[in-house]
Formats: sequence, structure tokens, C-alpha cells
Amino acid sequence: MLKSTLTAVAIVLILSASASGASAQAAAAKKVLGACKPDIKAFCADVAPGEGRIKACMKRRLPELSEPCKEALFQAWLNK
Repeated sequence: MLKSTLTAVAIVLILSASASGASAQAAAAKKVLGACKPDIKAFCADVAPGEGRIKACMKRRLPELSEPCKEALFQAWLNK
């Protein structure tokens, strides 16, 4: 289940990239997934992927996320 959850998160992040910045967005999504994988596993492993549930779980746990995950999310947000 965790592997499918992580795969779903990566796919959602990559597919949400705009056409003009798709490669930059895909690279940012890959960095976020790499940095946040332990956090997703620790805090959201029991959450079914889809309909923004993983994102909502991560938002609820934001203060608890690791610094590398927070930094990757922040950098992805800046480069939107």
C-alpha cells in the first residue's frame, strides 16, 4: 500500500505540472517525493491515495514534517 501511495503522490505531482513548466515541475515533484518519502511513510502510510488525501494528511502534519521535506515543499512552491 505504501509503495502505491508514494507512486500516486508522484504521479499527481507530475501530472499537475503546467505544460510550459512541465519539466521543471516534474523535477520539483521528484525532489519533493524524495525528501518527503520518509514523512509520508511515517505520517500518512494508512491514508489511501487519491482525491487529495495524501496532501491533506501532509498539511495536517506540517509542523511535524522533517526539515528536508519542508524545504523541498517550499522550493516547489516558490518555483510554481
